[in-house]
Amino acid sequence: MPELAGARFAGLGIGADAEEVYLRLLDVGSASVHQLAVWAGLNGERALSAMESLAEHGLVERPAPGQLRWTAAAPDVALEELLLQREVELRRARGRINELMRTYRRRQSEMGELVEVISGRESIAELWRSLQLGVREQLRVLDRPPYIRRTDPETELSVLGRGVAMRAVYESRVLREPERVAEIRSFIRGGEQARVLPELPLKLAVIDSRWALLPVSAGTELQNVLLVRPSSLLDALIGLFELYWSHGMRFPAVADTEAEPQDRHQRLLDLLAAGLTDESIARQLGVSTRTVQRWVRELMDRFGARTRFQAGIQAARADLL
Repeated sequence: MPELAGARFAGLGIGADAEEVYLRLLDVGSASVHQLAVWAGLNGERALSAMESLAEHGLVERPAPGQLRWTAAAPDVALEELLLQREVELRRARGRINELMRTYRRRQSEMGELVEVISGRESIAELWRSLQLGVREQLRVLDRPPYIRRTDPETELSVLGRGVAMRAVYESRVLREPERVAEIRSFIRGGEQARVLPELPLKLAVIDSRWALLPVSAGTELQNVLLVRPSSLLDALIGLFELYWSHGMRFPAVADTEAEPQDRHQRLLDLLAAGLTDESIARQLGVSTRTVQRWVRELMDRFGARTRFQAGIQAARADLL
């Protein structure tokens, strides 16, 4: 059995212990807690706790009365249900932001010292640059269209050079802009951690858990933004970022149509996981849509999968996602 690395399913609320025993249980079909504890290198208490967690998530079936063996549930059904649950959580989080903004507008006069409205392109650009230069420990960003070019990319690179931890989640539409992709990859080389998701609810920057910067409303990014200081609203925005970060996929590597099939499949997996259509993937890789469809079929054949979803599950088990 290949070496197992934890946290592949962390975004689904499955802990490292539970993930490892589940993957081992998939290989054998059924086993006792004692057997799984030995195979996974866990003590009995941790192994039992992991199995209880898996049962709560619907990934295993408990032993029948008088029996000791736990049985693995089919991963395509069980994991798809967990994915749907996370999608519901994301929609609720998006609705929560709308509620918070309504509260802000209703009590703007009372919260003037906590939330400040900044207007005008030049003022916004200067504020963003000042916040970047003043960051001490970490910068967290949700980035989606319309894309505001950073005042000076060298500013971010200098921030990275100071050892600041930077994490960014990009909406997948950024992959259609070659210049922007090249810029992001220069940040990644400088130390930025980047992930991508099919959709993001808003643009957001959180600086050192001391400030947050976000548009007043959709479409006003170039004219009006909010500067949020320590408050329950700032805590909620930090929680929103962490939620989307936990669901993000790694930013795709540089495309190379001459790469070996295994490397090509890895890049294809990254783009599929980012939510791109076959047409968008074809533009990103510089090939035809028919070629992308052929590569997807190769990928499914490689994992013995009948659907793209099953191929994704097998890729996760192989630590490719």
